[in-house]
Amino acid sequence: MKSTIPFVAIILVFGLLLPGCGDGITLYPAKGTIVLDNGKPVTQGMIECESIDNPKKLNASASIQKDGSFELECMGKKGAVAGKHKVTLIEPPGNSDLPLNQQPKPQFDTKYRGYDTTDLIITINPGSENNFNLKVKPAK
Repeated sequence: MKSTIPFVAIILVFGLLLPGCGDGITLYPAKGTIVLDNGKPVTQGMIECESIDNPKKLNASASIQKDGSFELECMGKKGAVAGKHKVTLIEPPGNSDLPLNQQPKPQFDTKYRGYDTTDLIITINPGSENNFNLKVKPAK
């Protein structure tokens, strides 16, 4: 009869070495809404947040829902690392089945598309609800 102890030990060692948000990195809940200057919600797209303070530069992202709400995730787990994050917004892709005049219109200013041009910054605080209300300029 063979012992399973060496096999279990190997699994445990490899499990501890796997990278990801669970390897000693604490995530904090982070959610909110994105609205245009006129108060109407951004109804689709993605929000991506790049950690400024964390040396691992872990990003968090979420789909924007029809009511403008989002809930950030990092590598498939709910939440984001603590600290400041630059925020970018990504418009949904076009639909190749629709004619050009029926494609979705851009919702927000193009400056929110890049980390170099965005002026949106959020701070994830431990022990806080981290519920953000982001207001953006509409597309020109």
